[in-house]
Amino acid sequence: MEVYQKNVCVKKDERFLPERFCLKLILTKDTFMLVRNGFDIACLESGVLQRLFHEMTSYVQVIRIEVMAGARGHRSCEEHPAATIGLTLQKPVIQIADWLNEGQRIEAIAHELAHLLLVYRYGLGVIGRRIPRYGDSEDVFRFFMTMRGDWVYLLGQISNTAHHLILLDYLKQEYGIEDNLHIYLLHQNFCVAANDKSRDKESQYGMGLVAFEYERLIGKIDRGINVDHQSEFFWEAYHLAQKHFGKCNSRFIPAPRVYKEGILSFLEDLGYRRQDFVFFP
Repeated sequence: MEVYQKNVCVKKDERFLPERFCLKLILTKDTFMLVRNGFDIACLESGVLQRLFHEMTSYVQVIRIEVMAGARGHRSCEEHPAATIGLTLQKPVIQIADWLNEGQRIEAIAHELAHLLLVYRYGLGVIGRRIPRYGDSEDVFRFFMTMRGDWVYLLGQISNTAHHLILLDYLKQEYGIEDNLHIYLLHQNFCVAANDKSRDKESQYGMGLVAFEYERLIGKIDRGINVDHQSEFFWEAYHLAQKHFGKCNSRFIPAPRVYKEGILSFLEDLGYRRQDFVFFP
């Protein structure tokens, strides 16, 4: 996808900043996103959020926060109003949607900061696919033969689920922040996405993980979906998630070695080779 960027000067807007600020217009083939750089969390007047932010900067000195207009999730039917990019470069940027109200912004930013805390303080990194070795034709062939799968969704959901089992209670216990936004979005997205029959195998595995998370954080999954219509891939991942991530919680934050072994064993039980994956940062 071709991406074009253009800086735009914007006049003062009393709702945001008392001076001029900069916007970045990102144009793609199908849509656009408007990014306002350098959001200052002080304007949210949340002492606990600022405490969490400053704690995080003791592990990563520079954390950028951006407010984005026109932002949507990985799939158009799902809403994901906050995300963090730049983890693999150790230059995290937290992006939040402009439609969040003040309370939701506090929750969304705190949620992303807690993800970063688990990555950089506790060593619970994110997982990605390893690039094939140069000159190894078999390795290259295997990599390209599996490119059709939605690996972004599956691998992203593995790290998300493992983190979410810890961070929601962690935020509440350590900072008094209730993450009601995540619970609401988890229910909404699960009800929509689990009934999408067009998903590939990797996406169905990912939905099995979401179902496990839903059950741990909300309740019985039949509240949101028709359990009789789910695929064997969905149920395989659901049961394996119980096996490999069932002990994760805010009172039992796994050591990095245990965390990585749990994820690699989960993927291996799904039929993948553990040597095909790598952890970041």
